[in-house]
Amino acid sequence: MSPARAASRRSPVVASFLALLGALALACTATAQPADPAAGQCGSGTTGEQERPRIGLALSGGGARGGAHIGVLRALEELRVPIDCIAGTSIGAVVGGFYAAGRSVDELEELVRTIDWDTAFLNITPREMRSFRRKRDDDSFLVRQRPGLNRGEIELPIGLVQGQVIDLIIAEYTLPASGIEDFDRLRVPFRAVAADIATGEAVVLESGSLARAIRASMALPAMLTPVEYEDGLLVDGGIAMNLPVSIAREMGADVVIAVDISASLREREELRSVLDVTSQLTNLLTREGVERERELLVGEDILLQPEFGPDLTSVDFERMEEAIEYGYRIAMEHREELERYSLDPEAYQAYLASRPVPRLGEMPIVEFVRLVNRSRIAESVLRTRMRDIVIGEPLELETIERAISQAYGLELFQNVRYSVVSEGDATGLEIEVVPRSWGPNYLQLGMAYSSSGDVDAVFGLAASYLRTAINPLGGEWRATFIVGDEPAFTLDVYQPFGEKALFFVEPIFDIRRTQFNAFVDGRLVAEARLRELSAEVSVGRELLNWGELRGGARRIEGETRLHVGEAVNVPPPDYSRGEFFLRFSADTFDNIAFPRSGVLATAEWRTSSPGALSADDDYGQLLVDASYAKTWGRHTFLSTLRYDATVSGTPPLDRAFRIGGFLDLSGLAEEQLIGKYAMRIGASYYRRIGDLALFPAFAGITVELGNAWDARDDVSFGDALLGGSIWAGVDTPVGPIYVGYGRTENDLDAAYVHLGRAF
Repeated sequence: MSPARAASRRSPVVASFLALLGALALACTATAQPADPAAGQCGSGTTGEQERPRIGLALSGGGARGGAHIGVLRALEELRVPIDCIAGTSIGAVVGGFYAAGRSVDELEELVRTIDWDTAFLNITPREMRSFRRKRDDDSFLVRQRPGLNRGEIELPIGLVQGQVIDLIIAEYTLPASGIEDFDRLRVPFRAVAADIATGEAVVLESGSLARAIRASMALPAMLTPVEYEDGLLVDGGIAMNLPVSIAREMGADVVIAVDISASLREREELRSVLDVTSQLTNLLTREGVERERELLVGEDILLQPEFGPDLTSVDFERMEEAIEYGYRIAMEHREELERYSLDPEAYQAYLASRPVPRLGEMPIVEFVRLVNRSRIAESVLRTRMRDIVIGEPLELETIERAISQAYGLELFQNVRYSVVSEGDATGLEIEVVPRSWGPNYLQLGMAYSSSGDVDAVFGLAASYLRTAINPLGGEWRATFIVGDEPAFTLDVYQPFGEKALFFVEPIFDIRRTQFNAFVDGRLVAEARLRELSAEVSVGRELLNWGELRGGARRIEGETRLHVGEAVNVPPPDYSRGEFFLRFSADTFDNIAFPRSGVLATAEWRTSSPGALSADDDYGQLLVDASYAKTWGRHTFLSTLRYDATVSGTPPLDRAFRIGGFLDLSGLAEEQLIGKYAMRIGASYYRRIGDLALFPAFAGITVELGNAWDARDDVSFGDALLGGSIWAGVDTPVGPIYVGYGRTENDLDAAYVHLGRAF
């Protein structure tokens, strides 16, 4: 199953946003005259003893309306109208290319029903496929977007979407034609129309990689990265020739059936928003070329132009299945014209039998894997991520796509793509690894805010410089600056070692100031500022993308400065901490902000003694935190467990366990309760309620039971506090935002506003 598949429907708003930017790019590109295509081959026009005209299909671009092309194909098959060649632009090249490669109409309809368009257009490798190291980026409040910062200049990707997920879909659906480089030898002779972004001229693709030809034809400027081809850079062919009638004619078609799904120009009263105006701009840029090609339709040619509803636009990809019916309907409305070219059942079967059989009738044995590594990362590191591909076993799409996604999950590459190739009599995989054009150095920004009850709000801004791939094993370092109520500076160096780069050493230097609030009987009695300088070094092993085991030591020098109140229940003025620790972590959450599936768990043992690392105190502690999420449709259930225990000795106040706040006994102020032991179990239910200002929105309720204790004998559910909350949240580009109200027994309540991770 491709990474873009999902059972649930998602909103197309992000795709709309990307299409908006793509259309703006089109505005900067002059519409050019089409290039002269090379002559093609449009079948023989002979079926058995029956002479007939050669019929070519010209499929236009039009985004989500491209489902209509599938409907037309369905109707032509039912009417037994032969198709001798296909020329397609953009979505027309996608549908036409898949069909020419040997995919059935049923398979095309299944693709439309099952694809997750948001994932495809957002270029998202499922979070569970990301490396564990990259998942840890989510622990901070830095935004996911990382522009390049190289040679003192900000660099952006050449396209908002790198097309990784789309490449996997195209590779899967063109698999039957793997190894066929001459597009005349496909089940139906085929041409894809792209455009050279440097000149604006049409480029007709008739040979090479079918998958790359389709990908080039649909590469909407600024939205999808262009495709390198010979000396050119190819983008969506719609800017030069959106309805390739002339190409079908050049291929030798006697009769052209043209399917025009491009949008008509809107009337003045219909232009009511920026999206309306942008859509009109796109239509203006492509309309001239469409009209020019339509004028080439003569004599017995047939034009099919579906009458779409006004609310079905080119970016409504979640409604693409509806467009199939529009295409089928318009073809049947022209049934009388089309039936002039219908074959009798016997002749039609002869026509079908005469078409070339796709090369891959069954999945081949993978006899070799050839890695074309254009990055600076060692081949051994990449092969470790792709170790699920087994030499000598039949090619299995799910396994290949998972392996490709795990390599891409290192987030060092612009694309990782595969193709089936031959070397003599052997069949294998060629996997191409393309580094990011805007890397390897990145800038990230972030913002966090939280307030609860009557406690002062905490606000912070962050900037981080990340330098990746400093050596073939994938070493990196990051410097992060935070300004605000809790300023900090962190320098983190991560260096893998070993041939597979699964072992690592990580020194971290950190200096920060944090707030420490002291409560007595639920009242805030003191506010202090802790200033800490810490150094930590750990060694561990990454368990590929799902977990990690590490151990190490940390040293902390701190001082306490009283801000408000008396020095009650606050750490001493000066203190030293020295700890050894061992930690196991697992993370298969699909989303860190609003998890819908997976597990997030950590278990850590830490110990301190005055004889080691010059520590002030003697104690040993166990910290366990686990969450599990499960989703049914739009409904998600999340269960949580927290158990912290002081196993030996007496910890200082800054190492006691604090509990309270949003989702951690809601109704209490942040970290209101403190003790040598803390326990909390919780259950949350939330639902995807739609979108707010283009971003996914959720609403939920929680129930929590827990407390903090100073004595082991006091730890019990009978002495626990019951709390809960109602909340709403939005997943925005700057991080998740939550607004909630919590209440705990004994009439304790608090209102919360939170920007940044909460679960």
